[in-house]
Amino acid sequence: MGWFQRRAAATHDEHHFSFDGAPTHRETTCASCAEVHEGTTGFVLDHGDAHAIYWADWFPHGREMILNIVVGDFGDDADYTDNVIFGIRYGYVAQQTQMAASLIAPTVVDTATGAHPLDRERALQHWRLPDLWHVSDWLVENDPLLHEHVFHAPRHAG
Repeated sequence: MGWFQRRAAATHDEHHFSFDGAPTHRETTCASCAEVHEGTTGFVLDHGDAHAIYWADWFPHGREMILNIVVGDFGDDADYTDNVIFGIRYGYVAQQTQMAASLIAPTVVDTATGAHPLDRERALQHWRLPDLWHVSDWLVENDPLLHEHVFHAPRHAG
């Protein structure tokens, strides 16, 4: 069993994630290379309650996936003050043959929920970091775009 599967198995004991409707597939033109790339936006429920919003973008020229996730309170009584947005880069790193997940500064600004962006250093210290990894592991298994490009990425020379 691989690393993603082990972490995801532990996740399923604590959470019961599902999509709130089908994720929205989109195509975007890259500002750096003008190449059209795929993206997905979706909403994640935990035990039927709103739990996270995510944006995933595949950048074929760099063979990397950028995932931005807002976690926080989204219910009717939510004040959104503890909503935060994390960024993750899935891509190859030196000395590894498989893609790795690295915390990065978010690449999306979420004005709808007032989520506070966390750079890598702040993200590593934030109490919602375990939520981020639980949601991202589940998304890699269940979002078709993430699953295809992260789970089934070809091995890299390292």
